[in-house]
Amino acid sequence: MVKSFRVVPIRSRVAVLASGGLDSSVLIAELARRSRRVYPIYVRAGLNWERDELQVLRRFLRSIARRNIEEISILRLPFDDVAGDHWSVTGRGIPGYRARTESNYIPGRNLALLSKAAIFCARNRIGEIAMAQLKANPFPDARPEFFRAFERTAELGLGLKLRVRAPFLNLSKSDVIGKGKALPLELTLSCARPRGTVHCGRCTKCAERVAGFRTAGILDPTRYID
Repeated sequence: MVKSFRVVPIRSRVAVLASGGLDSSVLIAELARRSRRVYPIYVRAGLNWERDELQVLRRFLRSIARRNIEEISILRLPFDDVAGDHWSVTGRGIPGYRARTESNYIPGRNLALLSKAAIFCARNRIGEIAMAQLKANPFPDARPEFFRAFERTAELGLGLKLRVRAPFLNLSKSDVIGKGKALPLELTLSCARPRGTVHCGRCTKCAERVAGFRTAGILDPTRYID
């Protein structure tokens, strides 16, 4: 008799790849408002800003206080063995305020995050995972065709029919800010060089955040060093 490895997901459950950033925090709140059982996943890869991100993410989730949001599941997937010289790990040569969006690219980031998160989903019978990719993310592993291919891979390798959702893929940063304007957006962190929970104001991630609030016509509650 051949053993079946099929994983049957529980339909009310959805996982979210959470970073403590503005986009994924708004996504968590949106899904929770729809009465889904939300499982935030934070993957520690050894990047420069992770300790501060986690601190802010915990504060944000405490602030919105939704009973259908589970505790953060912290997974580990170190990057320093394959990307130890990358600016995201070393903190040196971080793209500046006027750098192009493409400079934020970390090779294989989404591929790695989804691979680890998919195993978590299989273990916890979760059939849907959401990511807060925006239309300004031009990276190879941020495209719809990549997400569809990954779904097929997860089904083949885990026996889990996993749907990868990217509901913000056609939205800009200002669009997401507009969606989340009633949320405590000051309790989010979009910075490659934070000092504690304060944004540096000098990196390309801060530039994107500043421009997003300005374009949305919403007062920016963020604290910036510069």
